[in-house]
Amino acid sequence: MKPMRYIAIALSCCLGTSAIASGLDFTIDNETGYDIRAVYIDANASNVWTEDVMGRDILEDGAAVDITFDEGQDSCMWDVKVDWTEDYPATVWSNLNLCDISKLTLKYNRDTDVTTAFTE
Repeated sequence: MKPMRYIAIALSCCLGTSAIASGLDFTIDNETGYDIRAVYIDANASNVWTEDVMGRDILEDGAAVDITFDEGQDSCMWDVKVDWTEDYPATVWSNLNLCDISKLTLKYNRDTDVTTAFTE
């Protein structure tokens, strides 16, 4: 198995600028072939990661988890970091507009060694 060093993001939505707090909630669908140990959310470019927001110990390959936000969040732009159960470096996606994303599907391509986040 190769380490997941490279990341790519494919956006399938239009970027918007306004939403209410519940509009930030989204689902992470793990289709990478690897288990996820932790998920962290960070207001874009703040460099201060939250505690693990997954709400469970492990997100197995093929499983999904709902990520919810507390009321009062006023930013749409967030960074997401995933820690893997295997000894691979964390993967980070930056500048995700969570006001327009309801699902983040993670996929890993073994041929290219790229982990991609597809948004809905």
